[in-house]
Amino acid sequence: MRMVWRSMRSKWVLLCVLLLADFAFGSVQDGSLPNGDFETPPSGGFSSSSASADGPATIPSWKSNGTVELVESGQKQGGMILIVPQGSHAVRLGNDAEISQEVVGVEKGSVYSVTFAAARTCAQLESLNVSAPPWGASQTIDLQTVYSVQGWDSYAWAFQAEGDGANLVFRNPGMEDDPTCGPIIDDVAIKKLFTPDQPKDNAVVNGDFEEGPWMFRNESLGVLLPTNLDEETSSLPGWIVESNRAVRYIDSYHFAVPQGKRAIELLSGKEGIISQMVETKANKPYQLTFSLGQAGDSCKQPLAVMAFAGDQAQNIHYTPNSNSTFQTAGVNFTAKAERTRVAFYSVYYNTRSDDMSSLCGPVVDDVRVALSRGNRNVFGSSRLVAGLGLVLFGLVLV
Repeated sequence: MRMVWRSMRSKWVLLCVLLLADFAFGSVQDGSLPNGDFETPPSGGFSSSSASADGPATIPSWKSNGTVELVESGQKQGGMILIVPQGSHAVRLGNDAEISQEVVGVEKGSVYSVTFAAARTCAQLESLNVSAPPWGASQTIDLQTVYSVQGWDSYAWAFQAEGDGANLVFRNPGMEDDPTCGPIIDDVAIKKLFTPDQPKDNAVVNGDFEEGPWMFRNESLGVLLPTNLDEETSSLPGWIVESNRAVRYIDSYHFAVPQGKRAIELLSGKEGIISQMVETKANKPYQLTFSLGQAGDSCKQPLAVMAFAGDQAQNIHYTPNSNSTFQTAGVNFTAKAERTRVAFYSVYYNTRSDDMSSLCGPVVDDVRVALSRGNRNVFGSSRLVAGLGLVLFGLVLV
């Protein structure tokens, strides 16, 4: 008995050691990157004014190149107060300036989503380039449209790791007359993405939107998903954003979500489209169903979506109900091929009624594509008739 106890204890000790080793040296952990909120003070402490530098190690855990400035909440530039999305500090990138961080522990072949907050300063046309060299993954995100009245937004961008490490780079591609102008960055986080298993009765992958980018619990603006046409490296597995404007990924902690903890809020009318190619059988009747609702963010009515399924399109309005914040809607269609496009965009260009500025729109959740019920019944009846036929044939032979 004593030997059995020693053996079990040894196994538990070994398991704990392996878990600790994996935590310390293994895969990168979901959540904020080291000093992702830029609140860790430099070696000389935070300056009472601004802290500009052109060398490495100026900002703990980050490398910098060009005019990189640590800014403080409430800091003024001319007659303008600089926006710090969260906390007391953030980073501003001057002309062609960049910051980067080595992300250790990514797994080759896996897809990761990077969440970050960004705000513009001087110029209307400011943008931010996010990349993970040397693998070629890169996207320039337009910051011209400010989606919330707070003056900043959170974004998500995804890349596929092609090695055991990644160099995450944020760069200001702009060249303004004032070299201190440029985007402000804050709250950088990372999350490893998984493609959910496809349900047997639903052709849509991640139709409940539960798998998506990292969301900070204390941030109430949701996460914007900008244009992305590559479904293999999407921050919203299974889906692409095939439009010029972003859509908003929302959570149940700050918004009304029809089911589960996540959903999509469609913004900017026809300029904010999500879509997915689903597997179908040609010439078979299908039904697209989804939950349509409002996010509980004081979005002005009316709310409506244009829903596409193959060659069918339907304008569906959300009807307010005192007992529920969402309703179920559907579109019937006949598949023409082995893959069928389903897509959604907001019919109207909505803003919030409380500030008349923040963009908002209808909420879509629980998207399903399945064979029409009548068609499934026909198949079932056919199998039943065939089965009875075999039984009768067997009786005749006997």
